Amino acid sequence: MPLQTLKTFKQAAALGAAFLTLAGAAHAQTAQDQKANQHDAALQQQATSRAAKAAGQGKSNEVVPNPPRIEDSYPLDSEATRTKSSKHLQQTVVDLFSLFNDFKEAHWNLNGPLYLPLHEYYQTQADTYRKYADVFAERNLSLGYSIDGRYRTIAATSTLPDMPGGYITDNGSLQLLIDRLTVFQKETYQDMRDVNDSDPVTSNKYQDLLYDVDHTLWQLRIHLKKPGSLGEDLPWAAQQTRDRAGQ
Repeated sequence: MPLQTLKTFKQAAALGAAFLTLAGAAHAQTAQDQKANQHDAALQQQATSRAAKAAGQGKSNEVVPNPPRIEDSYPLDSEATRTKSSKHLQQTVVDLFSLFNDFKEAHWNLNGPLYLPLHEYYQTQADTYRKYADVFAERNLSLGYSIDGRYRTIAATSTLPDMPGGYITDNGSLQLLIDRLTVFQKETYQDMRDVNDSDPVTSNKYQDLLYDVDHTLWQLRIHLKKPGSLGEDLPWAAQQTRDRAGQ
């Protein structure tokens, strides 16, 4: 093959290779452009979807009308269920104030070797029942009823007996408070059961209260154990023995 022809052939081959390279690059660029366009289209579609979902949102109250105002809206499904709960709540508030006063009486008039620890403990318990009285009173108000916590109402309607007047021994105070708190405990369990189905929110508050009442009764009773005893000397343990014997 003549030298000139060979040179021409090589030049043509180089040009062809360059063309193929350029064509491949152009094809790759086209594929990238198509992918980028598809991505942009997806983003645009998402933005359009979000805009459609947000349509009507973010408008001022001057444009979006407020819902009709409900003048009076009380919980529970009827006046009868609210009245039933209110009756229980009123009595509970009265008896909680009575408990508060009982623990304050024991706090003030206490005498005996256990004076210092019981003096402080009785104050803590008095504060606890005063706070619970506020909780149950406000629950009654949220149901649409007023609460009567006046002293004369407490004195006239409380189901708990009065504490004796004057000084009281540490052991005597424990027994007196256990008796009164046990009465309150039994009544509160009944209150909880009575409103459990019709007013579960109030029932839940009774559960919170009863946890503290049960805990306090346990702590008070522990003081009546003799040093080193296993509990056989406690009054309810003796009663259990009599119950088993059928007495």
